[in-house]
Amino acid sequence: MRIAIVNNLYPPYGRNSGAEIIAAKMTADLRATGHEVFIITSTLNHEEGDTIDTYFLNSSYRLLSQWTTPRKLIWHLGQLLLPLHKRRLKQILSAKKVDLVITHNLLGLGFYLPRLLRRLHISHRHILHDIQLLYPSGLMYCGQENIIHSLLARCYQFFSRRALSGAAQIISPSQWLLDIHQQNGFFQKQKTIVRPNFKLNKITPKKISLPLHFLFSGQLEKHKGIHILLEAWGKAALPKEKASLSIAGGGSLLKLVQEQSNKTDNIAYVGHLSHGEMEKLIETATVVLLPSLVYENSPTSLWEAAKYGLHAIASDIGGIPELQEYLDLKLIPPNDSDALAQAIVKIVKESEK
Repeated sequence: MRIAIVNNLYPPYGRNSGAEIIAAKMTADLRATGHEVFIITSTLNHEEGDTIDTYFLNSSYRLLSQWTTPRKLIWHLGQLLLPLHKRRLKQILSAKKVDLVITHNLLGLGFYLPRLLRRLHISHRHILHDIQLLYPSGLMYCGQENIIHSLLARCYQFFSRRALSGAAQIISPSQWLLDIHQQNGFFQKQKTIVRPNFKLNKITPKKISLPLHFLFSGQLEKHKGIHILLEAWGKAALPKEKASLSIAGGGSLLKLVQEQSNKTDNIAYVGHLSHGEMEKLIETATVVLLPSLVYENSPTSLWEAAKYGLHAIASDIGGIPELQEYLDLKLIPPNDSDALAQAIVKIVKESEK
């Protein structure tokens, strides 16, 4: 079968986000079973050229965070309403004689593609990763749940709902994410399925022994709670011989992380790692930390922790609690550095016993 995998960002030119990792894993798995698979993703100013199995659509998506609100609004309207990349997409789909298209995050590529697939009678499946169909940023902070019910959000949802109405199947990694979409009128007459991104049985957790190696991997942004983690780590006041913290990733709070790393002997900033480098680091860890402030779907960092039998401390929000059956996961309230500090100290004390 000839299959197209579509995501707005794709390795090695992305941000190492969960959606990218899942799209790359899906590509490898499908190829391993004999399917012919190619990628459709985005580029900025033609910095990447097409390869034999990857097609790039020109997009300014990577600059979005630098723009003013009015410019973002105009850009999003174009994503929803304009037939972006119409000729280019037709050429690709025709040349490859596609049987199935699997879409992930479409923001940056435009919502014309699902409509085109329906007109061309090409089978289409869509994978949910966040609430990007409900709210453009895909981020909903705890305590700000009403943002998806504003007038602008409802208008946005009207068009994104229509765009995805022709997909033959909707796949969600968590029940929470599917529920919140259906509660807002999505996928009422479509086939839906809740299927985790990874096939995994619960592994016996690693034995806890001193010194403990704590790990945070992800975007160094406010919504991931990295500042809450640094605050909690300071409150825990653990000596180096008992615990250390490694932080991997990049983002707007990089300077804060580097400053804390430079003045704290048991915090190490290890940089923005490739997926392979990240897996090597995970193998050395004991506990993964995810103090997210936003509603998460099914975080890749926790699935990778489960894969290696690690323990985890994460915010009790969104689809995160659904992962408790796969790993030793301790849940804490979001935006609570005291609770996080107490959870960190508790697991250290347990290891002392």
